[in-house]
Amino acid sequence: MGVGGFAFVTIVLFMVHELDEIVFIRRYIDKHSGDERYKAEMFVAGARRYPSTELIAAMICEELIVSSLILLAGTLLGSIEVVAATFIAYALHLLAHIREAFVFPGWAPGSRTAVLTSPLVIAVLGTMMFPVSWPLLAVFTIVIGAGLLANLNLMRRLAGRVDAAITSAA
Repeated sequence: MGVGGFAFVTIVLFMVHELDEIVFIRRYIDKHSGDERYKAEMFVAGARRYPSTELIAAMICEELIVSSLILLAGTLLGSIEVVAATFIAYALHLLAHIREAFVFPGWAPGSRTAVLTSPLVIAVLGTMMFPVSWPLLAVFTIVIGAGLLANLNLMRRLAGRVDAAITSAA
């Protein structure tokens, strides 16, 4: 499989997982916010960051655009390292959800797809790793991972304003 194929698989797996979150986060928070067993669960603990399903969808759409642009750049440059670094950031994100699946009763949003897709993620990641330049991959993983985390933090800081804009536009 070429760089473009890996980029496509990366974004498809990412979006399957993210759609699971869009559908279930608000209902999950509403259901478990009063239960002490869930107070440390990532979505319940961060409930103020997710005031509406519409905001969650907008945040994920923005993540899709940013990730797609990074993957497009990797594809156009023919850089498996850029694509693999983005995939590694996604895979690390899944680890938090897999942990949630084992720590909290039931299925937290995103934990279903994290557990169900993890064998495929491992297989794709293993296949992607053969033709890489390891030093370049390390640099891109740090830079792209930090960029994606900075983007997520920015979205969380702007959540209230974006939700207000969505509500007033509706």
